[in-house]
Amino acid sequence: MPRHGADMEPRSVLLAGVALAALILPVAAQAQDMPVVEVPEVDVQATAWRSWEHVPGYVAPVTTTGSKTDTPLIEAPQSVSVVTRDQIDDQAALSVSQALRYTAGVLGEVRPSARYDSVFVRGFGGQGTGAAFVNFLDGLRQGRGLYFGVPNTDPWLLERIEVLRGPASVLYGQTGVGGLVNLVSRRPSAAHVNEVRIEAGSHALLQTAFDLGGALTEDGKFLYRLTGIARKSNTQFDYTQEERIAIAPALTWRPDDNTSITFLASYQYDPEGGFYNFVPATGTVLPNRNGRIPRSFFAGDPAFDRFHRTQASLGYQLEHRLDNTWTLRQNFRYSHIDAEVNVLSVRSIAGNGIGSRGATFVSDHANAYALDNQAQATFTTGPLRHTALFGIDWQRTSARARQGLASGPAVPSIDLFNPVYYQSIRPILTSPAGLTNQELDQLGFYAQDQIALDRWRFNLGVRYDRANIGTTTHQASGANASQESQFDDAVTWRAGALYLFDNGLAPYASYSTSFLPNTGTYAPARGGGHFDPTTGEQYEIGLKYQPPGMNSFIQVAAYHITQQNVLTRDPNDITFSVPQSEIRSRGIEVDARASLNDNLDLIGAYSYIDAEVTKSNNPGVTGNRVPQVPQHMASGWANYSFREGPLRGLQIGGGVRYVGSTYGDEANSFKVDSVTLFDASIRYDVGARFEQARGLELAVNAQNIADMDYVASCSSLTACYYGTGRLVLGSVRVRW
Repeated sequence: MPRHGADMEPRSVLLAGVALAALILPVAAQAQDMPVVEVPEVDVQATAWRSWEHVPGYVAPVTTTGSKTDTPLIEAPQSVSVVTRDQIDDQAALSVSQALRYTAGVLGEVRPSARYDSVFVRGFGGQGTGAAFVNFLDGLRQGRGLYFGVPNTDPWLLERIEVLRGPASVLYGQTGVGGLVNLVSRRPSAAHVNEVRIEAGSHALLQTAFDLGGALTEDGKFLYRLTGIARKSNTQFDYTQEERIAIAPALTWRPDDNTSITFLASYQYDPEGGFYNFVPATGTVLPNRNGRIPRSFFAGDPAFDRFHRTQASLGYQLEHRLDNTWTLRQNFRYSHIDAEVNVLSVRSIAGNGIGSRGATFVSDHANAYALDNQAQATFTTGPLRHTALFGIDWQRTSARARQGLASGPAVPSIDLFNPVYYQSIRPILTSPAGLTNQELDQLGFYAQDQIALDRWRFNLGVRYDRANIGTTTHQASGANASQESQFDDAVTWRAGALYLFDNGLAPYASYSTSFLPNTGTYAPARGGGHFDPTTGEQYEIGLKYQPPGMNSFIQVAAYHITQQNVLTRDPNDITFSVPQSEIRSRGIEVDARASLNDNLDLIGAYSYIDAEVTKSNNPGVTGNRVPQVPQHMASGWANYSFREGPLRGLQIGGGVRYVGSTYGDEANSFKVDSVTLFDASIRYDVGARFEQARGLELAVNAQNIADMDYVASCSSLTACYYGTGRLVLGSVRVRW
């Protein structure tokens, strides 16, 4: 397949689907001829967090994100994917976005960077402060600042990543219509875990990581986990580095069989956040008389640009089982984030290749509290078996930011094809007028009933939300210029039904809604006032397949999503917005995972996304495709382990990723070419062959093996983002 080109033709799409089916389905059909793999049984009455324990291989049988209770994936009438710890390790993902590369319906690297994880799910994502950043950790929303103070979690600290596709407001409140990504921290376990890694790779990357845990006492009442990582690296862009130190301690106390409390803490310091700037379409995806802008081009200045971020959190998960019917839970976290940012960015480009730039300074701070109280009841009424969940959750974020902007003669321009750095750029001095305070409160009440009737599974849920946003801006004198308060409330709900056949097939259908407040006000000419919230609804049908006796799982889903009251530019005053846009996304997804005996792990994914702007007040936009969203994505990964013979201990993995072409702006005036990328891995467990070296493992991973020079996406004529080039990572790992 060529590196660049138009979207896949229908015949190519059909062939890709056939190839995916040919890879997975025949193996499943021959289950009776293969060794039986024991699939873990699930006790949904035990705990809501059992599904967050370690799972060997790529197939996680249970999810908590989709229902806040332990629910087998085959029984959930919705589309959920789980990226396991083993998959993250095998693919050597350095960010959450990289870990999501092989997940159906998810585009995780629209703007590749280690600084933030911004994803599109089922065609919905966004840019800037409205981007869909990954911001759920252990079932609670992570608070963020007003501008650049966005939390980012290193994947080394995670046990798994769960993706819930479609509206999730019924359980989580303010969420986008496309879905959410929930990060799951490593937790203490009774089994001892001891691992240390030393790794080096491209761009002078050096990192070391450790993961320690087990029982602190002989009776197993106290368990601990301590995970940490340190990284220092250059990047593919000139004059930019990445640095990170992160540590996450955890402690579990189980005073008796019915009670447990787990304390979770984390600290992460990023003194260098890598490159997050952009380049114009001219010279990247569009021709330029001066040639192509180098992939290593840095639009800022090393004497000015900087990014420092510190984030920390402390919380707990408490559970007490009252009796065979009732279980009570409380999940709480406090988090804090600081970000200090200087950035230069190209605002426009002249025909001679000279780019005018703007300068931004932001000091962003936020404190956030999140609390989720749950009461779960398991009971029967006649032939119906119920798992009912009642909850009250609350979150509060207090953000404070200072922002300063500069442009024109105060900010020197740059030659994109012959840049000169270390220019004189005056510091941006901010006045009290650049200070903004914002308080966000949300209170939600929800109820859910998971009903089992013979082979039928039903899920019914409803929620009421109250959201308050108070914003204070200031005058140059320091006095309050304005104090605005915005109140929104909404009722969201969902309903789903699924039927379990004896042969492992499970067809389902569901309906769900979403609610997300819009911050800001109408232009004064329109009378001011606050915007109505963005709302959405989804219809979904699907088929799940879990062959009896096999550790594999396949799901196919078709969906239709409509999102209303989307903010768009006010044609009467472009400095303001109006909620007059509507987006419709419909598509088909195939997500297949299999861990066959001890040798072979497989992943296959395909996504067809038809995302269209169905209503807009901006001329020439209605009927256009949503920018940055490809119609077709496909990926496949295979990992084979040699368990016997002279090659025992050797593991070989390889994958291919295809991302179709996308439009680069709302007007659909230009396109970004499709790309096909290849990844590979090789690992050798030295101890499998030499007893005296037990626990020693060597590994090499390579991403984008062919070093394709490509643009990941564009959001406008002046904002395009280069994709990640070839990255090779070598590792020495010791476990004991």
